[in-house]
Amino acid sequence: MFSPNMARSFVRASILGICILALQTASAFAQSAVIVVDAYNKKVHVAGNAQAKRPVGGLAKIATAMVTLDWAEASKVGVGVLATVPAYAFQMSDPGTIGLQAGDQVTLRDLIYATMMSSDNIAAITLGDFVGRDHLARLGRSGHPMEEFVRQMNQLAAREGARGTRFTNPHGLENSRPLPYSTAADIARISIYAVSRPAMRFYTNQSSRSVTIYRGGQQLSVPLKNTNALLGVDRIDGVKTGNTERSGGCVVISAEKPSSVQVQADNTSLIYHHRMVVVVLGSANPFGEARALLHQGWTAYDRWLAAGRPITDKKQMLDHF
Repeated sequence: MFSPNMARSFVRASILGICILALQTASAFAQSAVIVVDAYNKKVHVAGNAQAKRPVGGLAKIATAMVTLDWAEASKVGVGVLATVPAYAFQMSDPGTIGLQAGDQVTLRDLIYATMMSSDNIAAITLGDFVGRDHLARLGRSGHPMEEFVRQMNQLAAREGARGTRFTNPHGLENSRPLPYSTAADIARISIYAVSRPAMRFYTNQSSRSVTIYRGGQQLSVPLKNTNALLGVDRIDGVKTGNTERSGGCVVISAEKPSSVQVQADNTSLIYHHRMVVVVLGSANPFGEARALLHQGWTAYDRWLAAGRPITDKKQMLDHF
C-alpha cells in the first residue's frame, strides 16, 4: 500500500475517480446512516442504514487513538514520550488545525488530545509514524511505519468485529488509495471499545485545554477546542466528530446515566451501568440528529429495562449488524 512515493500518492487522485465518487456520494448518501447501542449490553435500540459502507472522515481517528493507547500500555512506554512530526506528514494532509511543523516534538499525550479534540490530521499522522516505527523495530522488521500503523488499525477493527471497515490512513481523509470506509455499526463497535477505557474518556470529555509543542529549543503553548458541540449536554462526554466533503457530517456521541441498584430476592444487590453510544454518518445536521437519537435511544432503553431486559431476537444485538 505504501511505496517510497507513498506521500505523493495520497494526494494524487484521478479526475475520473473523483467525479465517480462525487456521483456516488450524491446518490448513496442522501440519507444518513445511524445506530444507537447500549454500550454495556450491546443491544441496538435504533438503527438505519447501519451496515452501509461509507466514508467516515475523522471518525477514523478513534482507531488511531486507541491503537496508540494500546501500544503505550503494552509497551509500558506510556504517553509521556516525545514524538517528532515527520516531514512527509504535510504531503499526506493539509497543514492541520494547531500549526504543527516538521521537526516539532510533542508528547503522545498531547498528540492524542490534538487528534481527538481538534481533529488535527498532522497530529494523527505523527502518532502513526511514532507507533508504527517503534512497532517495526520491536518486531525486527523493515517497512514504512505508516503502513505498519494502518495494519494495526485494521487489526483493532477486526478484533472488535468491524468486518465492514477498511482504514487506509490514520487521519481519515479520503485522499489515499484504496479509499477508506466503515459502517455505522462498525464505528459503534470501535467506539464502545474506546469508551470502555477510562483513559480515552479523559481525552474526549474536555471542552478545551492547552498542549505543548517543543520547537527549536522553545516551548509553545497551543490552545485546543473540542469540535464536539454536544459535549456536556445531556451527560454527553465524547466521542468524536468528522466532516469531509465525501463523508458529510459525522459524529459519535456517548452518554452515561447514573448506575442503578436492583435488590434480588435473596437480598443481594446487582449494580447496573447505563451508557449509550450514538453514531451518525453523512448527516446535514449531525449534532441535532445525534441528540435526537440519544433521547430516542434512552426512551427505548428505559422501556427495555422496565420489561426485564428481554432479548426476543438475537438480531437486536450489535453482533448481528
